[in-house]
Amino acid sequence: MRQTQTQHPRASHTHRALGVQGEALAAEYLESLGWQILDRNWRDGRRGELDLVVRDRDVVIAVEVKTRSGTGYGTPFEAITSLKASRLRRLLLGWVREHRPAAKQLRVDAIGIMMLPGKTPRIAHLRGIA
Repeated sequence: MRQTQTQHPRASHTHRALGVQGEALAAEYLESLGWQILDRNWRDGRRGELDLVVRDRDVVIAVEVKTRSGTGYGTPFEAITSLKASRLRRLLLGWVREHRPAAKQLRVDAIGIMMLPGKTPRIAHLRGIA
């Protein structure tokens, strides 16, 4: 028999709010590097979503943002499997086909944010995961 977990509606809302907050922090961080935010939460039908699409000079980058408030579900980067990274790459190609940006290179990055209660958020940035 298959076990399923159910979440309390408030827990789901809290999880979403944490994700939104993490994406906002990630966008601020990337802008502080001088990168331009091109798109947020771009969806390709049922294929998936890109959290952020940014430009760093002539490179267009899809950025997957993972935010955690603890390590109960592992570190933020543990949630990004090679299968997920490949899917992000395909989504980025779809975004490029739709928007036609002038870019010499495409890349997929990941940003992991730890937001522990009472502490300053910690941001880690992995470049070129796919």
